[in-house]
Amino acid sequence: MFTKIKAFRNRFIQYKRSSKVHSDLDVLLGSAAEQKQLEDQLQWLVRLLQWVRYEGAVDAHIEKETGRLPVARLRYLLMVLERNPLWKKSVAVILRTVVHEVSGLELYTETGLPRELGLWSELSDRLMMKMLPTPPLDHELGYLFWALFPEKEDPLWVASIDPATFERLVELFNYEVGTDEKDWNRFGMDLEDALVYLVIQVRAIGLSPAIRYRLDKPNFRDSAFFALVRGLEEFMNAYHAGDRNLALEKASRFRMIIWECRREMAQVHKHLDEYGVSVNLVFQMARLRTYLQRVDSLLEILLNERVDSKKVTSFLSKLIEENQDLRSISSLLSQNVSLLARKVVERAAETGEHYITRTKDEYRRMLQAAGGGGALTAITVYVKTGILALGLSSFMEGVFASMNYALSFVAIHLAGFTLGTKQPAMTAPALAAKMQDVDSEKGMNDLVTDITHLIRSQVAAIAGNVMFVVPCVILIDALFFVLFGGHLMSHEKAVYAFKSVDIFGPALLFAAFTGVLLWFSSLFAGWADNWFALNSLRKTLARSPTLKAVFGKRGARSVAVFFENNISGLVGNISLGILLGMTPEIMKFIGLHLDVRHVTLSSGTLGGALPVLGVDFMKTWDFWRAVIGIFFIGALNVLVSFGMALWVAIKARGINPPQRKAIRQAVMKRFFSSPLSFFLPVGSTVPKSSNGNHGH
Repeated sequence: MFTKIKAFRNRFIQYKRSSKVHSDLDVLLGSAAEQKQLEDQLQWLVRLLQWVRYEGAVDAHIEKETGRLPVARLRYLLMVLERNPLWKKSVAVILRTVVHEVSGLELYTETGLPRELGLWSELSDRLMMKMLPTPPLDHELGYLFWALFPEKEDPLWVASIDPATFERLVELFNYEVGTDEKDWNRFGMDLEDALVYLVIQVRAIGLSPAIRYRLDKPNFRDSAFFALVRGLEEFMNAYHAGDRNLALEKASRFRMIIWECRREMAQVHKHLDEYGVSVNLVFQMARLRTYLQRVDSLLEILLNERVDSKKVTSFLSKLIEENQDLRSISSLLSQNVSLLARKVVERAAETGEHYITRTKDEYRRMLQAAGGGGALTAITVYVKTGILALGLSSFMEGVFASMNYALSFVAIHLAGFTLGTKQPAMTAPALAAKMQDVDSEKGMNDLVTDITHLIRSQVAAIAGNVMFVVPCVILIDALFFVLFGGHLMSHEKAVYAFKSVDIFGPALLFAAFTGVLLWFSSLFAGWADNWFALNSLRKTLARSPTLKAVFGKRGARSVAVFFENNISGLVGNISLGILLGMTPEIMKFIGLHLDVRHVTLSSGTLGGALPVLGVDFMKTWDFWRAVIGIFFIGALNVLVSFGMALWVAIKARGINPPQRKAIRQAVMKRFFSSPLSFFLPVGSTVPKSSNGNHGH
């Protein structure tokens, strides 16, 4: 009994839905003849597409035949129009009026294509589209297309329109054409004009200086981009002459030129390492790809003697998809910043290679370099103590702290020493660069070995920093005590030094935040290296009249080579100093108590506080909580900066989730089989001759 009641209820709901659908469509089609103004006709067309897109049931036989696809509703609409000639005539008039009044040239050349010349102007344009009210539908075809096809599923159902339904749609457009409507169909003429317009645009972008300088063509007339216009003219002449065979031959020749343009674009990509990459250059390359694809699609449609339903629906589907992407800010950034990100992390990877030790001798040199970094950091600790003792305003305190850190980090870099926490963000891209061959057993083994070497290198660097900074600050304080009879640090500062790294305090949060800043500094380093190449500064500096006058010809070249080799390190270290010094003060200004905790600096501060608090303090629980805190600060500094850099590098290189999972499993397997190799140079090592010189 209950089953029968439920079945009756479902049939009743379906009947109600079906009745509403029929009713809505009747009202909509009955009002078609009343739409006289273009704006009203466009709004009516939008409502009709909303009806087609509606997900409710239509009637029983359509439900059984095709389900709830919009194509089924489109068939139903056409069936209703066949049975009502007056409605069909009114709908056909609206469709022809829209085609005649709304420019098809805009449809082919603007809908779904970037509007602006640069990434930032395009980004601004998309932001304005989201914030400003939607303009009238007849204002621009891109807005009309968005109103007609706003859903992400629209490209799917448009592409799935079958040939029979498509033929019925074409017939609807041509139904009872009046004498005053004979020139309504502008599709063909607008398509030809669009080809000419797009080819001119492609030629202008392809021959622009930013792209032309990166091509191996001695003369711009030798470029395929220059030949595009001539190739199109030859095809159009053959096409209008009515010679089908000649038109196909010229179309094939024109497509060869398009292929050659794509090959030249690949050359530009290869030259990005030498010449650098800018956001706007990446944007122009993306525009070129989109424009060339559009030209190819329009040519394909034009070559068909009769309308090919599959090609037209595929083209419209792609057009809808591109038009939806045109309103997406995330799509714009992901498409255009990915190559820049990849090139930046590749440059960081080149630097990061120097921080990976593979042999026992390299491991020993890493410890020595880290020891030197720790010794110089001891001076930084006491300079910071002196800055705090001046009682400056928060802003000036941040300025002087930034200068102190930046000068210290640059000195460590130029002396050939190393700071352990700076390395992870640089080594992660180097690691990601080797993930391309993880599908093979050898590639996976090599990668896991590199990961082992990398972790071991980080342990050596941080251990060397800490083991040297602590005795050095104690030694400096002892000398000061002998000479002046007092300690460099006050008792209050010493007590605060231990509290600031207490494992039960906010130190771990601050350490993680410091890891983010360390990662940011690596991005600045990669960007600086790219900027140096992009602006050809090595050549500019080597030929600078001022530098030649001061240092001589050879000296100017030496200056250029020095900056080429060190620009990444200098900018990375200076930016890290500014970030560590100014960020806490900026956060304090906006009401967020978010400080920094750097393992080497914090260890040095604790070392300076020990003589003040005495040996007995080392027996207290407060001391050991601080020591444990230092251990976790170092771990979080490394893990956060390394994790963020590795994530960006993996995303930029397109490493897929299954590969990432396989890498994690292989690393864990190696760790359980040989845990000591992750901390000390035991087991197999790579011979020095195969690695070259890994300076630090």
